[in-house]
Amino acid sequence: MCAQTAQNMALVMKDIWTAERLQKQFEDKNAPLGRLEAVRGVMIGQQAQVPIWPGRGGSFTTVGAAGGNLNPSTQQPVNQAFYTLPYNWFQIELQTAALLQASGSNLQAIVGAKDLEIQGAVENTKHQITRMMVTNGDGIVAACGATTTSQTVVLTAAAAEGATYGYSALVRGWLPVNQYINIGTTADTDALAGDTCQVTAINPSPTAPSIGISAAAISTTAGTHFVYIANPNDAAAANPEVNGLRQICGTGALGGLNPATAGQEWWQGAARDTTTTTFSLDLVLGLQRAVMQNSNDPQSDIWTGYKQQANFYALLQNQVQFAGDQNLAAGNVSAPRWNNMSVSAFADILDTDWFMLTLSDLVKITAAGARPQWASDIEGSGGALRWKQGTTAFTDALVYPIQIGPQRRNTQACALALK
Repeated sequence: MCAQTAQNMALVMKDIWTAERLQKQFEDKNAPLGRLEAVRGVMIGQQAQVPIWPGRGGSFTTVGAAGGNLNPSTQQPVNQAFYTLPYNWFQIELQTAALLQASGSNLQAIVGAKDLEIQGAVENTKHQITRMMVTNGDGIVAACGATTTSQTVVLTAAAAEGATYGYSALVRGWLPVNQYINIGTTADTDALAGDTCQVTAINPSPTAPSIGISAAAISTTAGTHFVYIANPNDAAAANPEVNGLRQICGTGALGGLNPATAGQEWWQGAARDTTTTTFSLDLVLGLQRAVMQNSNDPQSDIWTGYKQQANFYALLQNQVQFAGDQNLAAGNVSAPRWNNMSVSAFADILDTDWFMLTLSDLVKITAAGARPQWASDIEGSGGALRWKQGTTAFTDALVYPIQIGPQRRNTQACALALK
């Protein structure tokens, strides 16, 4: 005789699942966005105007006891930065059969098809916004690496990352399979691959990261070509994106003001180190000193990736003096503090980056609702999927308008080339 087994019975049962939920194979906390969403918000129309008092007047004089003339009066300087609002969209479409058969209320599905698409759209949108916030705000998702002519596009290897990155984009899920992309230059973002090009495969190798693409073979050049999210609204430009921390801490133009313009030199990060490759306490002291020089206060937050958090821990652990060999412990990388502040490490921040931030000097810019919303809600149909006429499908789209802009840049500092 042969006993019946669960494995054999599975052939005649509707479904046997090992769990009651889908097990995600990716990090989905998007914590940096959550922290910045807590920043004070302002609702705008077409753009947000931030009033700025950039410096001091120039009419100060001293005179002796006999008196004398004073320097002519000067006005206190004032200026403004302005920020436009990008609208982040994610479209979903479901077939009728998926809605009826995978309802989530029977044994045919662990999760309803509609619930899966809705939850996924919200997470995917927040993940791309998080990518924007922790990078440069320039639309570049990854930089092409070694020159090649192929349907396999080589990206910047881990050891070469710093100003550019490629491997990190893959391990952080910024270029998922099926994502529509452009590949081109900063002047023409789809010069090599247009809006119908999709990612077909990823290889997150530290030494030879690459993506497969659906377009015909293209010839890419390191330092010249970059991968962007496809922009169906412009043949040459990247999508408008949320300002990034690398950009906010930088020295370039932002919000209509440019530190290279005479009289606007104050509009830049307190320090932006792009050459130091070895983490050290002197480096962090220098960044903190630069912030305090401008504000007489230390930064409020320290943000980094897991690699530099571990470097910080290892540096302090080497300085610990043990009285004996009893009860030794190691590995709690989140325990060390800097100037009585927690060092917050996030999966999305690049391995090369260390930020000293003053969050109170940032402003969150939103539109009505200040949260992800469904197009059908805005339309007034109650969040319901709408029939796509002439097909057997139903559609909807998520939209999340959000922007982050500094009211003050010289209380932010960063190092961006650490190994």
